Parts: sequence; structure tokens; C-alpha cells
Amino acid sequence: MTRPNPSAIALRKLDFFAGMPDEHLRLVAQVARLRRFRPGQVVIEENSPADTFFIIRSGGVRISKRLETGEEMFLAEEGRGGFFGEMALLDEGPRSATARALEPTSLLEISRNDFKVLLDQAPLLAYAMMRVLSTRLRGTGALMVAELQRKNRELAEAYRDTITAVVNTLEARDSYTRGHTGRVTLIAKAIAAHMGLTDEDLYIIEIGALLHDVGKIGVTDAILRKPGPLDSKEYEEILEHPAKGRNILSSIGYLEKMIPCVLHHHERYDGSGYPERLAGADIPLPGRIISVADAFDAMTSDRPYRSSMPVRRALAELRRGAGRQFDPKVVRAFLSVWRKGRLAGQLKRGQ
Repeated sequence: MTRPNPSAIALRKLDFFAGMPDEHLRLVAQVARLRRFRPGQVVIEENSPADTFFIIRSGGVRISKRLETGEEMFLAEEGRGGFFGEMALLDEGPRSATARALEPTSLLEISRNDFKVLLDQAPLLAYAMMRVLSTRLRGTGALMVAELQRKNRELAEAYRDTITAVVNTLEARDSYTRGHTGRVTLIAKAIAAHMGLTDEDLYIIEIGALLHDVGKIGVTDAILRKPGPLDSKEYEEILEHPAKGRNILSSIGYLEKMIPCVLHHHERYDGSGYPERLAGADIPLPGRIISVADAFDAMTSDRPYRSSMPVRRALAELRRGAGRQFDPKVVRAFLSVWRKGRLAGQLKRGQ
């Protein structure tokens, strides 16, 4: 049974929406439709086409998956304020599980197209989803073990897609930095692979690089887009973005390992960087790697206040900064990767 749209006031009563700005709640209220289900009634069915996403207003649902053996595996119960159905929308595949109402249940239904609009226009909603997804991924991994390893990989990919959607929304605020995050991620992954890091560390650096500037969500557009030099107060606000990024990620369990990437990518090898003025090996390796990747892309990209410099000069600046601004080992790894030529081609295709 479908009913009229909920109000923004009603949405704020749900913990899921409690901390969100009014404009985000109004956007959700415009697209969400209220539906009611009887106990035991199927809300979504595994392998069926996916075109909607649900947030639980009252009641609860049981989520399960049928294994190849025919057994039904219990995955989770979601109650008031929980959500489900988002994974199939993110990867545009069929439903991966079945959800049934446990009791008389009231749901907010959002269509695929409106869900994409919310990811683009309401980044705090996406962060709230990421927080829940982090817990869900850990629990799902423990339950599924070998049988659902493939699905775990798909969940990780969908999680990456959610992060990318958030990052793209942030970059859209400033045309001069559009594509910066993707290029930094490509460079950082190439450096880390050359240095022989494990698959787990490579994943940490990939997600960390995608999120390295997430703290700029708290910096005003006027500062980000300012064509001239920043005054002292504006510069202080820019200096706060690594710490702001850490604060965002610290509430999302699945992203705790990525915090060093975000917090320390502006530290300097000689200890004169920020925010904690760490030096040498005291700077976590992911921060040292992303520092080089970030600096190279910044130097070779246009900014409102200057034009890009030639690649040859940027490489010389990295060599000159080795031991002072940058970890010499990371610089050597980057230069070795760059000489092979493959990275330059990947960056060009990604523009």
C-alpha cells in the first residue's frame, strides 16, 4: 500500500536522519513514498529486478540469502532507521537477498533514479549509508566465509562505488580540481604496488587516496575557488581539512584503517608539515605515498591562481624535495614507475 510522501519533520525523528541538514531532509521527503507491509510479507525477493531502496520507518525486516545447497542463510535483521536494497542499485544487478517484514512494518521507498540523485545532492546521506555499510560488510564477511567470498568482493566494489560517488560530488564544487582524486589514487596505487605492499595495504591506500581530501567538505566554496592568494584566516581553514577528514572517518568503522592516508598526506619528511608535524618514518607510509602522489598531480594541474608546470619540472621538484618534503624511498619508487611510461598513459586516459 503506497501513501503520500513523509514530511521532513517526520524524517528527523529517525536516528538515520537525525544529524542531517534540513535541505537534505527536504530532498528525501520529496522522493520517498510510504509503504506498509504485513508480518511475513516479502518486501524484496532475491534475484528479482532491483529498482527501489528502502528505509525502515517503523517495524523491522529479516534479510536472508539462499545458498547453492538450497539452505536459507540468515544475514541480518534491520529495525527502525535501518535501510536495505541499496547494493543492487549501486551495481545495477539483481537483488542479492530476500527481505520479509517481521511485524507490521512501515517503509520509505525510494526509486533507483531518485537514489542516484540523493547520492549526488545529499553527501551526508551517503556518509550515513557508508557508516552502516561498514558494519554490515564485517558481519557479512564473518557469516559467509568461503561460500560467499565472491559476494564479499562485490560488496567491497559497491562500497568503493559509493565512496567514488561522494568524492565526485565534492569535486564538482570546483572545476579546477575535478579528476584530481582519481589521478592521485592511480599514482598512489602504482607507487604502493612498486614498493611491494600487500593486497590489503593496496586496498587501504586506494580507498584512503580516494578520501584524502574528504575534509574539504567543511571548507567554503569561496575559499576553494578563490583565484588569488588566501589570507591568514582562509589559509588556517585549509590547514584544518586533514583533521576534519579524520573526524569524518573516525565514525565509520570500516574506514578506520584509511585515517592515516587522510590525516597525514600533508606532513613533511623534515617535520615541518601539518597537522601533527611528524617526521621521517613516524609519518605512516600511506601518508608518505599519498603526499608524493598529491604533490605531483597538484604541480601538473591548472589551479585558479596558477597554470600547471611541465612534467619534467614537476619531476625535478620531487627530486629536490626528497629528504625534506618527501620520503626519498617513495620518490624513487614514483620515478621508477614513471620511467616505465604506463602510468603516464593511464593518467592521460583518466582525464
